[in-house]
Amino acid sequence: MISKMMSARVGLTTAAGLAGLVAFTTPTAAQASITGSQGIEIEGPRDRRGFFVSPGISAGASYFSDVGLIYAPMKVDLSFGGGITKNFTLGINVYVGGYLTSQLRRKVLFGGDVEATGFVYKGLFIRGGLGAAGMPNSAGVMSAGVGGKLGLGYEFWLNQTAAMGVDLTYDLRFVPQDGLRHTPLIGVRFSWY
Repeated sequence: MISKMMSARVGLTTAAGLAGLVAFTTPTAAQASITGSQGIEIEGPRDRRGFFVSPGISAGASYFSDVGLIYAPMKVDLSFGGGITKNFTLGINVYVGGYLTSQLRRKVLFGGDVEATGFVYKGLFIRGGLGAAGMPNSAGVMSAGVGGKLGLGYEFWLNQTAAMGVDLTYDLRFVPQDGLRHTPLIGVRFSWY
């Protein structure tokens, strides 16, 4: 009961913080639009060269293949790196989070991936990553998960240097003694280029 109340409070606090960040960073129409080849364009400048930093949040469902159960993970992450070209970035994504359940003795997860993002048309992107994570196995012991992720999403420019991306990601990790951990996630990231 107490853990459900704590989870609800964390969820509400996270949602309120995210709403405040969106309200704070959302520009007026004049700031978000630029003059392009077809007049005023809302898509933004789409030049991602140079250093970037991207905080984000994601949630999903993890399938523990050895016991056949699904638990909901939620995590916050920070990505940083560089834009190699206008449409390709390479960086590091680090994250920390937890499983929203009372059935696991340990609920914390954390890790990092080397990430590459290719923008194929305007804000449409494909993102892949390889790395490792610390996560509980089904016995409740912290274990290492090695693998990667593949995602598809769209990035909207908010002004000349800030963008917001929404993505669907499939994360696959091998966890010793548990086998494969399948995790589809939906996430939001804010990027400053």
